[in-house]
Amino acid sequence: MISNGYPDYPGSYRGIFIKKLCLALKNEGIEIIVLCPKVFKESRKFEIDEDIPVHRFWYPSRGKPLGQSGKIPVFAMSVYMLTGLFAALRLIIKEKPDIIHGNWIVPTGLIAAFAGKLTGRHVINSVRGMDYRIGQKSLIKPLFNLSAFLSDGITVVSENMKSNMALSCAEVISSGIDERFFEVNPDNNSKTVISTRSLEPVYDVETLIKAVPLVIQEEPDASFIIVGEGSQKKYLQNLADELGFTRNIIFTGMLDNSEIPSYMEKAKVYVSTSLADGTSVSLLEALAAGLVPVVSDIDANRTFVHDDGLFKRGDARNLANAIVNALKSSDSTDISSKIDENVSWPAIARKYIKQYNQIADKS
Repeated sequence: MISNGYPDYPGSYRGIFIKKLCLALKNEGIEIIVLCPKVFKESRKFEIDEDIPVHRFWYPSRGKPLGQSGKIPVFAMSVYMLTGLFAALRLIIKEKPDIIHGNWIVPTGLIAAFAGKLTGRHVINSVRGMDYRIGQKSLIKPLFNLSAFLSDGITVVSENMKSNMALSCAEVISSGIDERFFEVNPDNNSKTVISTRSLEPVYDVETLIKAVPLVIQEEPDASFIIVGEGSQKKYLQNLADELGFTRNIIFTGMLDNSEIPSYMEKAKVYVSTSLADGTSVSLLEALAAGLVPVVSDIDANRTFVHDDGLFKRGDARNLANAIVNALKSSDSTDISSKIDENVSWPAIARKYIKQYNQIADKS
């Protein structure tokens, strides 16, 4: 498993869903070895994490993941590709895996594709949302297309991603969710709204903060729970303070995934203000929990949420109106599709195993 993201140290949540996938595969009898970048000083070059060997390769990260470097970091990405490929080849020659599974098609998917061709191993690459968007940039697009071309199989997390010619034959396998979310019993009389997206610019939680005063005008008892960490946390807290509505907003910080269901039980409405997405795991969790969704009107969300639950991205007033309507609604299924156990981690793991076997059988 070659991945751009994987928890970096105890308490890290970066790439946590890749770890969950690995654990689900392991529970199905698949032997997993992980290769990922060493981003932080405290990350170990090698460790055994819940019986999964995790190897990390060095690159000049300066303590930041590659995707948080602002503009395309050409030098860092070049070193990343070289050291990652060298580490992959060394591991593949030693371990002789049946399948190489790359996650995020650029750059780790390209490392997986090159390594597979050089060692004669089967390669499946998974496109996970952000790399799909970045892959449309002129500098990255040739690498994106090359990685897809060299792969024996490709998966995407949403149907709309197949509109890209390089991904037209891909299989759709979403990220999974923990089964405990199906056990949530949300309070249908609650006036609480919850957001569980990272506090990074692409998730645009700023628009939610700006919508709070507009919601309070219509629903004075409304309250907001904002779960997550990120580079904008201090800015968003200051914005809430400037607007004078800190009493209505709780910033929980980062929570373990096992803690989120208890917060969802206090809420009625789930909000995602993301400007771009693949299939959002947090949206799937909210739908499994039975919350009423209010999400930005982007392709990935339209698969799961009807028009009444969509708002124009970046438009605080439009968002506020949608939240007020959701707080008054009687049933989440009025504006969303039903989510079943087919998106639980065990089910997702079995879908990937089916792909692994199909790729192996082709040869």
